[in-house]
Parts: sequence; C-alpha cells; structure tokens
Amino acid sequence: MRYSIVGATVEQVKSAGGQDIKETRTGVIFAALSDVQAESLKKAGGILRPLAEIRAEVMPPAPVTAIPAYSPEQLMWVIGLEQVRKVTDPPLYGRGFNLAIIDTGIRETHEKIGGRVVYRKNFTTDPHRDGFNHGTGVAAIALAAAPMANIIDFKVLDDRGMGTEEEVILAIDEALSMHEEGSEFAPHVINLSLGSPDDGDPNNPLRVACRAAIEKGIWVVAAAGNAGPGSQTILSPACEQYVTAIGSVRFLADRRTFVISDFSSRGPTKEGLIKPDAIAIGEDIVMASSASDTATVAKSGTSFAVPFVSGIAILYHEGVLAYGGVRYPEEPPSGLFPEITELVSIQQVLDRYLAGLCIKPQGVPAGKDPDYGYGLVFGPLITQALSPAPATDLSALVPAFSALMAMGMIGMMMRGVLVGGRSSR
Repeated sequence: MRYSIVGATVEQVKSAGGQDIKETRTGVIFAALSDVQAESLKKAGGILRPLAEIRAEVMPPAPVTAIPAYSPEQLMWVIGLEQVRKVTDPPLYGRGFNLAIIDTGIRETHEKIGGRVVYRKNFTTDPHRDGFNHGTGVAAIALAAAPMANIIDFKVLDDRGMGTEEEVILAIDEALSMHEEGSEFAPHVINLSLGSPDDGDPNNPLRVACRAAIEKGIWVVAAAGNAGPGSQTILSPACEQYVTAIGSVRFLADRRTFVISDFSSRGPTKEGLIKPDAIAIGEDIVMASSASDTATVAKSGTSFAVPFVSGIAILYHEGVLAYGGVRYPEEPPSGLFPEITELVSIQQVLDRYLAGLCIKPQGVPAGKDPDYGYGLVFGPLITQALSPAPATDLSALVPAFSALMAMGMIGMMMRGVLVGGRSSR
C-alpha cells in the first residue's frame, strides 16, 4: 500500500523497506510499504496515512444547480474592483505576478485564458487537458480579477475530477522548488478549488504541505466546500489556520443584499477554528468551458468563489511588492494608515487587517462567524479609505491594500442596508 509519511526521514523510510520513495520540500514523504514495514516505521515515530482521494469541489456530493446570471467580468464591476484598480498608476492588473491553479488542467487556448498560461505540469496519468471541465473556469475567473497575471497550470485531478493527496502535494512541492531555484514563474498565490473531508488531524499531509508553502510566503486560498449547511463541514486544507478558506454567497437582487449559499460549507472546524475566513460570489456564474475555445457554462460552487479571491491576492502583490515592499507595526494600528515599521506576513494580514473592511447583511453576528467568516470586503469602502491619500503616497495606500487584497477579499457595489465594518445584531 502507498502511504504519506510525516515525522520521519528518507533514511528511516528506506531502512523500513519502503519502495518508490518520493521526498518533498513540504515535509511529506511518499512510499509503498507492506503492513509490517508500515508498523515498523510507526514504531520509529513516523505518522503514516494511506493515500486518500481528493475531489474537485464542483459537484460534491451532488451537482450544484446554476442558472446563467453573471459573467466574471460583469462581477468585477458589481463588486467595485474596477475602481480599486485605479488607485495606482499604472492600474492594477496583476502584471508580472504568478498564480498557480492546482486543479483539473486548463484549456489554455480558450479565449478567456488568452495565452496567460506560462508554465504547466501534469501530475496525473491522464492527458494534460481539462477533461472534467473545472480548471478552465477557475482560471478564467481569476483572470477576470487579474487579467495580466501569469497562470501556472498544475493538473492534479484526472478527467473524473479525482486525485490523491500525493498528486496535490507534489504540485505544491513543485511550487516550492520553483521558489528555491529563483524561477521567474514561481507562484505568489496558490488556488486550491478542491479538498477532502477534514479529519481534525493537524498532521494531515495536505495541511502540512500548505503550511510549508505559507511559511515561504506563498498565499494559499482554498474552497470551504459544498457540504453545507451543516456545521463542521469545512474541507481540508481550508480547515488549516492560515489557509484562506472561502465560502460562497448568493446575491439577492430583489432584496438588495446577499446571503450565504445553502451549499457553502460551515464551520467551526473539527479543531474548533472559526471558518470560513471570508466569502465571495459563487452562484450562477457564466464561465469559460473546456468544451471549445469559445464555450461557456453556468456553474455554482465554492470552487468558483475561490479564484475571485486568488486574483485579488495577486493584485496585492502587484500593489505592494512591486512598489518595494510594505512594513507594519507590531501592534494593530488604530487607523488604516499606520507607521511603516515591519514587513507584513500572511499570518499578520489575516489576523490583524481583515475584519475592518468587511460587511455583512443585517442580522448576521458581528465579527467572525462560522457561516460568513468576516464577510465581504466592501469595494466602495476601500476606495473611500484610499481617497484622502494622494495616489503617489504609497505609505498611506499600502495598509489599505493589505486589508483588501492580501486578504483576498472581494468588495461589492450594492445599494441597500449594509453595515460597514460590522453587522448590526
């Protein structure tokens, strides 16, 4: 049987008699072991798990119905992102920054992909195509947010939408390798519109791999899952503390508000963490289809909320890192424009700067809750926060960039009764 192994060295795995051993930079090792060999390695302190399958969260446990309502490009205007682009000159389009789509593959010739795939690798035994018709739509949504970003196409799920932990972790390992080698295409953000059930184990190998990526400064954004509305249904690796877990919301045009999608997975996690971290539009999106270079299809699911956020995370890198880096104080600032003293980390951004720019519908609990997370970042609120500062005053602009884009949140241009910052009870 093939196992994932944490807490052991390659030498220990070899000594136990392991075969077809693969070591990764994530701290996870893969090997084929007999039952006796596995028990021997466990006694030596290794944590072993038979490889589990991972399913792309486009239709679990049953297809999520959708009607054609919005294109990703239309949603960019609805959520106010187009006006946020203009706070810098040149505008923010993700130019020169890299997003890894770890998924079912991408139809790279689709008109909505526009030749943006610059690096590709297939970790499955199927041809490098999008036979499941999933990764193409994910990539096109991300490109609606960051149309000049470079796309890294890592195919880890086969034409049935199935894969193993090994394939996904090897793709994350490839991203780490690209960073070590100084590749111009090393990913700044990883999009994981996939997952497996949370088992509550922090040594879950997929979570271990994501932690390794985050420690290297790679943003990891993952689908909360389509197993709602029950509690404790957040997928792994979205259940990991600093993996940005994204749920789905539906826009209620007649009521001029939004509501959590019935299918969107809820927290808390098995370990008691409040998740998701945030929500994005995930229903009734008309997106690129892998059926042809011009085909489209309407889909719903947390899979399709994630790439909006991943695209905005790319804009964070363009808006901040391309302008020389940003530093923040040790303690949370009292306003949006603190003194610059310390380089911000992914962990700091999620812990310190998220809540202040989020909105929720009235009646939803304030703060972070297990349905909406912190809610949606309100695009006009971001623009208002930035408007007093001259466009050239980056020391003032950068903190607000972090609160919006580094968190990977989405703003929404809506007319109605919404409470900025916190909801009313």
